[in-house]
Amino acid sequence: MRYVIASSRCPFSHDVVMGRELVKENVGGVATALKRAISKHGGTWICWGDGKADNRYVNEDVGTYKIKRIILTPQEKRGYYDMYSNRTLWPLFHYFRERVQYTDNGYETYRKVNEKFAEEILNNTSQEDIVWVHDYQLSLVPGILRQKGLKNRIIFTWHIPWVSREMFETLTESDEIKESVGSADFITFHTDLYRKNFESLFENRKHGKSIAVPLGIDYRYFEKAKSSQIKSYALKDKIMLFSIDRLDYTKGLTNRVLSIERLIRNHPETSGKFVYVMIVTPSRTSVSDYVSMKRELEMNIGRVNGEFGTISWMPILYMYRKISDHSLVSYYKSADIALITPLIDGLNLVSKEFIASTEKGILVLSKFAGASNCLRGALIVNPNSPDEVADAIYKAMNMERKEADERLLKMKAIVKARDTDWWIKRIYRLAIAKEHDRRVTNNRIE
Repeated sequence: MRYVIASSRCPFSHDVVMGRELVKENVGGVATALKRAISKHGGTWICWGDGKADNRYVNEDVGTYKIKRIILTPQEKRGYYDMYSNRTLWPLFHYFRERVQYTDNGYETYRKVNEKFAEEILNNTSQEDIVWVHDYQLSLVPGILRQKGLKNRIIFTWHIPWVSREMFETLTESDEIKESVGSADFITFHTDLYRKNFESLFENRKHGKSIAVPLGIDYRYFEKAKSSQIKSYALKDKIMLFSIDRLDYTKGLTNRVLSIERLIRNHPETSGKFVYVMIVTPSRTSVSDYVSMKRELEMNIGRVNGEFGTISWMPILYMYRKISDHSLVSYYKSADIALITPLIDGLNLVSKEFIASTEKGILVLSKFAGASNCLRGALIVNPNSPDEVADAIYKAMNMERKEADERLLKMKAIVKARDTDWWIKRIYRLAIAKEHDRRVTNNRIE
């Protein structure tokens, strides 16, 4: 059995920097897991080639598997990615209804690009293959494949939240997306709540099965990764709070700054005793909403630093840039407290990476991050309440070492047990079992 994987992003891209061609790895948790799965079983990975030199590598053989890149025109990118994926589906599936673009939203282009993916899947799939489709950018692919007669087993993994029925049905195209995703044989979500929300759309669904299987991380990598001590006069003898997020309205970045402000107001004795290292990585820099969001965030950081900072202490040390994997692990290992407080998040792998890396850290985690379902040792907070988050930070600052260690060990055990390999094996075994059952049934019919 081989996999035919379809995802919007490729495992790596061919880019051009200063006139030189470079390979740029996709290092996210999903990409890491899928690379392991397809490297083990072989197959073809179909993805959008968005690198500047990807059009020179439409078909690429990397040894253990093949890559088929789909090249989009600027108009296709705008309709498929910028508009329908990011201005309609992304805010809708994160409950930001006021941001959802319901009309003139590029849906027809989104559908045509999904048809391109489906066509390439059909061209690269043999009878024994399992087709594994990923995420909201390709929601119409399973339905198109069924319409074209594909009978292979289809797994669909949905990586972001699946919202309530009331929210989902505000979408004009909700019926087509529901029927398409529902035509997959096996649908996986990261939490049982998302799975239940999806199943609530059907009164009596007879085809397919859904299950909650939270994505894991490469625990060994983060546990053993080399790091450097973060050296800075600003951090000397201070409690280090840390966060890293992509710039996005779902991350609750300004709320987090307001929580730091509330911490100092409610507990003035904390002044000068901590530093919050806040790293935000650039995202969608050409979208006006994101430019405005960045401006608002930085104004609040400046206001809090201006009001409470001194010549020898600033409460928030802010960086807007990408950092290397080595630097990221170094921050994980150096931080005393991690603040992972998105307003909503499908899972949040940063929280698991922090737990795997740290030997002393305390995790403050949003109740609306999917990871909160399994990281019971974290201090769980409502990110919409600056007072609640501030109280959790204060509690973490004053927690007895014994309690902090017990909480950390509990979380390490679960993150280690349910790592990337666990996620891959669990889905594989369930898919294989179903495939076997289906073939046995077909043989009896025949």
